[in-house]
Amino acid sequence: MRVLIAVAHGGIYSGGSHQAFYLLRGLKRAGIEVMAVWGPDEEDDPHGFDGLKQLDIPYEIIPINRGVTLDSLGKFRNVLKRFKPDVVECFKSGAQYHALYGGLGLNDHALVFYRGISRPMDIWQGLKYRLWRVDRIIANSQALKRTMIETGGIPMDKIDCVYNEYDPACADPELVNADDLKAELSIPPDVPLITQLGNWSEWRGQTVTLAAAKMLVARGLKFHLLFAGRETEKLRPKVDELRLGGVVTLSPYRRDPERVLKITDIAVNASTSHESLSGGLVNAQAMGVPAVASDLAGNPEVVEDGVTGFIVPTNNPVSLADGLAKMLEMPQEKLKDMGCKARERARAFFSSEVRIKSTLDVYERAIAQCKGRLKL
Repeated sequence: MRVLIAVAHGGIYSGGSHQAFYLLRGLKRAGIEVMAVWGPDEEDDPHGFDGLKQLDIPYEIIPINRGVTLDSLGKFRNVLKRFKPDVVECFKSGAQYHALYGGLGLNDHALVFYRGISRPMDIWQGLKYRLWRVDRIIANSQALKRTMIETGGIPMDKIDCVYNEYDPACADPELVNADDLKAELSIPPDVPLITQLGNWSEWRGQTVTLAAAKMLVARGLKFHLLFAGRETEKLRPKVDELRLGGVVTLSPYRRDPERVLKITDIAVNASTSHESLSGGLVNAQAMGVPAVASDLAGNPEVVEDGVTGFIVPTNNPVSLADGLAKMLEMPQEKLKDMGCKARERARAFFSSEVRIKSTLDVYERAIAQCKGRLKL
């Protein structure tokens, strides 16, 4: 089997890019011949393509992350002709449109669209995913699959749920060394650390977490709160307004989520929209860190309520504070047990091995459907 993975966003800041990279890595390890088409890195990160280069696979950088042009379509079409894939899987709209238009008349490969955003679909998005040329759709959570059926009018039997996988660096917490990280980040060593991983965005709910943190302080609970992600410094005015400077650390984007999670006692995800399956939550569970998360989209599929953490209502600071307080007041042995169960759950549902097996099953179905189309 020959698989082409097309990714519209280059660089390291997109969750879709991370998942596409992990997928390429897993497929190669499974003996699949792979190639990548990647959008350019427009985020000025000199290390943006390091992982892709280290995979030692053929790839091309084509501007598929913006508008469709004759030049970009021609380049994408040439890749299809040269590589002759059995399956093309596309991440993000730019890649999808290039696969559709650049592949006109080249119908001997199966086309798979990946979607990982929980927003309701508009009429045009629904139409794109319903096209006869799209053989299969991969949704990264069951909740997203339901959203696509309900708002996009997409047939249930066209969508497969394949969970995202955790960062390979989070596969074995025992191998992670983070001895000096608290000192590096000026985090006190003697209080529980609550961490929210993720780039700053209005929909990621960082302000909800801050409001909850203010309530925890008022209750007299001891903790420190770490935000790690791109542009988290934008939270500084809110931190100052709530007078939380003494218990909050704002860290820029880091390439070592495993080290951050190694020093973390409780993970938090307070997203209010968009997110379908949180990579930060999946990584935290893999590292054996229990979590408190909003009940948005796929979060309840990652965190088993009452077993590996707590699920609380979305955009509700009081409920979030209550969930965090339960953990802060919990005996250490019970918290540790939650973490162990989180790690077991991550291995069972979010490992690379599980994802690759599920993905290859989808590809086989897509190829069969493609062959069925060609006979018509």
